[in-house]
Amino acid sequence: MHHQQIYRADALPPVGGPVLVLGAGVYGDGEPTSILEGRLRTALELYRSGKIRWFLVSGDNRHPSYNEPQAMRRWLVKQGVPPTHIVSDYAGLRTWDSLRRAQVVFGQPQVVIVTSDFHLARALYLADRMGLQAWGVPASTEDRPVGNRLRYWIREYIARHRALWDAWFPPDARLGPREPTPDDWDPPK
Repeated sequence: MHHQQIYRADALPPVGGPVLVLGAGVYGDGEPTSILEGRLRTALELYRSGKIRWFLVSGDNRHPSYNEPQAMRRWLVKQGVPPTHIVSDYAGLRTWDSLRRAQVVFGQPQVVIVTSDFHLARALYLADRMGLQAWGVPASTEDRPVGNRLRYWIREYIARHRALWDAWFPPDARLGPREPTPDDWDPPK
């Protein structure tokens, strides 16, 4: 039985391995939206406190002008994270794809998932269905207007039903070529 647990960032035990940051909106100028920045800030906190070793940033890059992983990577590098500690997954179009690719393409048996509170239960449920051991840490949400939150919860309600469908009838996640991860050149002790 995999234990699926949700932790506050400061309460997460050190798990090593990667933190999987799930993508969210990026503005036209390539800057992360406040939702995505909250996720990145939380992941950075885990990294700085030594609880995870590297970042797997997964998101949507379905056309050249829209690139979530690149925006996430740029933001982290600006905060002083070495680029070698950030691995980008450009085919994380949906939560299922991001998790499945972390497991199969990037070869991770366990991950810490950072995403918004309203998204976390679904991400952990899907991880459990595919046998991926996961710990969840909800992103910090200082400055999100209430109206927006309501919109996200409604979207999440719909997405959850699709997640149940995915779990029982898995889509073929696009399992393209794998980028090297820090574990390849610096295996955990």
